[in-house]
Amino acid sequence: MGESGELAYLLAYVNRQRGIDFSLYRHATIIRKLQLRLQATKAVSYLAYLEYLRTHPEEIENLLETLTIKVTSFFRDPLVFQLLSSLVLPEAMARFSPLRIWSLGCASGEEPYSLAVILRDLMNGEKEEMKVEIIGSDVDAAAIGNAVRGEYPESELAEVAKKYVDKFFQAMPASGPKHLSYRIDDRVRAMVSFETDDIISGLRKAKNAGRKYHIILCRNLLIYMNRALQEEVVSNIADVLCPGGYLVIGESETLPDAIRGGFVQTFPGVKIYLRKPSS
Repeated sequence: MGESGELAYLLAYVNRQRGIDFSLYRHATIIRKLQLRLQATKAVSYLAYLEYLRTHPEEIENLLETLTIKVTSFFRDPLVFQLLSSLVLPEAMARFSPLRIWSLGCASGEEPYSLAVILRDLMNGEKEEMKVEIIGSDVDAAAIGNAVRGEYPESELAEVAKKYVDKFFQAMPASGPKHLSYRIDDRVRAMVSFETDDIISGLRKAKNAGRKYHIILCRNLLIYMNRALQEEVVSNIADVLCPGGYLVIGESETLPDAIRGGFVQTFPGVKIYLRKPSS
């Protein structure tokens, strides 16, 4: 069995254990990240690492944490959030009730909480009781655990406007007098729920359950997938995104050609798309 066969064997084992098919992700990225675990466990080959996985079941958590992408922050990509805050979310609030939003690959929750902060701030007297449902999902159970706690070091609030920090974050003492952490306000936390799931099975479950969303964010995930998986993901997103709803992807990503006809790019140069009613 050559190296490529060993890699396929290893990834098939991970798929059987956790239901995540990393063989569909870009091999260069997977190989680079796998090398970190091989070095950490002193495994000399993929088969040796597979044997290590079998004899050390706890290692699969380390592997999943390494393979999954967790680059996130509050209000990441300020222009995107400026448009969400000033145009997309107010317009969606006027058209949809309850407003349902899904943040795919939410890591430790900064993205869905950013949306909840904006929406809470937008709610004036007449919309104070408006029903909003925000879901954040990620394959990493540890990251979802952090999201549920809703506590973040002061350094992670660098891009958060002071008005939001003052209104929706509570300072807590952390490791020392010069190191603070902040906890999301309970009013914001109540707007967000979290699920542990990989993107494909999560979308399939939503589709089978007939769940529909008005805004879906899938940012900086497609870039790590091969074309076939990109098409499957975006096609499933289209199935659970209401006509007239919005899809937000990463600034370095593009919609697959086979799916692009079902969407309209709403702002030049910004990857926010409106799902066509006929798609």
